[in-house]
Amino acid sequence: MCVRPLSLHSAYLSQRQLDIWEMMRGGLTQSDIAKRLGISRQAINRLAQSIPDKVTAALNDASRLNNIEARILDSSRGVLVGWSKDLQTEAIITLHPKIGLRVWYQHRLGRCVICPDKKQCRSLLLENANEYGISLSRHERELDPSKLSNVIFSRLLGRSLQA
Repeated sequence: MCVRPLSLHSAYLSQRQLDIWEMMRGGLTQSDIAKRLGISRQAINRLAQSIPDKVTAALNDASRLNNIEARILDSSRGVLVGWSKDLQTEAIITLHPKIGLRVWYQHRLGRCVICPDKKQCRSLLLENANEYGISLSRHERELDPSKLSNVIFSRLLGRSLQA
């Protein structure tokens, strides 16, 4: 997978909504979030109601902008899986409260020759894995970025499809 980072998420979700979404993704209830932020549960409920639609809109817009045909969309996890019409390959768009919006393209070269900076690519992949709670063995962490991405995204999609 190759990555194209975007900063589209802030146009859809306020910082407060991003914070709430992150806590919801972490398993906190609206009451827990309200206590943590020092506001009413009703205020959290009002803010939280629009989050799935805004996440869906951000993922769909990123999909359209990148000419990716959406196949699976999981707004609770912030993941869209699709097909890049231009590159004729699979693509995954991830939206995360902390790391933002990223478009990943599958390439089947067996080793990375597309990305100019393997260290940065590996770093981004490991950051994504960490943010999505995907644990990796030492051996997996040392894989070539294209193989590492296959491990990470197959696990992410396995969870996403079960959600």
